[in-house]
Amino acid sequence: MDDTFIFFETPCVNSTAPAILPFITGGVSALLCLITVPGNLIVVMAVFVDPNKDLRSPFMYLVANLAMADLLVGLVTEPVSAFYHIKNALGVIDYEVLSATVHMPFFISCTASVLSLAALTMDRYVAITSPFRYRANLSPLRALFACVIVWTISLSFPFAYLYLGFFSYAFLFANTAVVMTFLVLLFAYVRIYKIFRRQVREWDSLHDSTEDNRAKKIRMRWEQKITKTLLIMLVLFISCYLPACAGIYVINLCSTCGCDLVLFSRDIQFLLILANSSMNPFIYSWRLNNCRRAFIWIVSCGKKGRKAYGKVSFEMQTMRRLSTRARSVTLTKL
Repeated sequence: MDDTFIFFETPCVNSTAPAILPFITGGVSALLCLITVPGNLIVVMAVFVDPNKDLRSPFMYLVANLAMADLLVGLVTEPVSAFYHIKNALGVIDYEVLSATVHMPFFISCTASVLSLAALTMDRYVAITSPFRYRANLSPLRALFACVIVWTISLSFPFAYLYLGFFSYAFLFANTAVVMTFLVLLFAYVRIYKIFRRQVREWDSLHDSTEDNRAKKIRMRWEQKITKTLLIMLVLFISCYLPACAGIYVINLCSTCGCDLVLFSRDIQFLLILANSSMNPFIYSWRLNNCRRAFIWIVSCGKKGRKAYGKVSFEMQTMRRLSTRARSVTLTKL
C-alpha cells in the first residue's frame, strides 16, 4: 500500500515484530476460522431455511445479519490473517503486504457486528418498553431495512482506514462506533431492567383464567428469554471489545511503551475482536430451543431436530396471534 495515503501512524508501524508473535497470531486466526465459519453458517441457514417455521421474526433476521458479519470474519479475515502472518513469521512476505487485504474486511465486519448488536439492543428496547407498538409496527421488511443501513455504513466508514492507517483508524473506531454502541447498550439495558422489574410484579398478579392472560404470560416469558440471551451476547461482546479498546489506547497514547508492547497490543486486540465472532452461535444453541432444533436439523441433514407440536409451538402460535391482533388494531385506528 502506498505510504502517501497513511497519516498519523505510530512510528512502530514499520518495526519488526518479536519472532513468536506472527506465529501466535497466525495460528490463533486459523483455529478461530475453524470455529467461526461452521457456527455462523449454521445460524444463517437456520434462519433462512427455518425448518420448523418458528424463526421468521424481526429479531432473528437481525441475528442472521450479525451472523453474516461474523461469517465474513471467518471466510475472509481469519484465513487471510493466518496465511499472511505465518508467511511473515517465515520471512517470506512483509507485514505491510497484508494491511489492506486483512484490515479492510476486518474493519468492515467489526463495524457491521457493532451496529448489528446496537440494532438488536434497540429491538429488545422497543419490544420491552412498547410491546404493543413493537408487535404492530416492526415487520421483517423493516428489519431488512435496518440490515441494509448497517451494511451501508459498514462498507463506507472503514475506507477512512486507507488514509489513516491501522493504528490511527483503530483509535477512531474505538472512540466512535464502539463507544457509541456501549452508550446505547448502557442506556437501553438500564431502562429494560427497570421495566422488567415492574412487569414481573404485574405478571405475578395475572391469573391463568383467561386466554388473554395466558397469552400475555407466554409472550412476556419469551421476550424475557430472548432479552437475557442478548444480554449474554453483550457481556461477551464487552469482554472482548473492552480489553481490545484498552490495547488500542496503549498503541496510540503510550509514548513510553516500547515497540514490542505496541505490536503485542496490536495483535492481541485484533485476536480478541476475531474471537468474539466465534462465540454467538453457541449462545443461541444454549439459550434458544428453536435455534437448537434448527441447528440439529441442519447438521443431521434433516434426520433430527424436527419439532413436534408442543409448548414451544403453542408459544409461537400465540405470539403470532398477538402480533396479528396488534396490527389489526393499528390498521383500524388508521
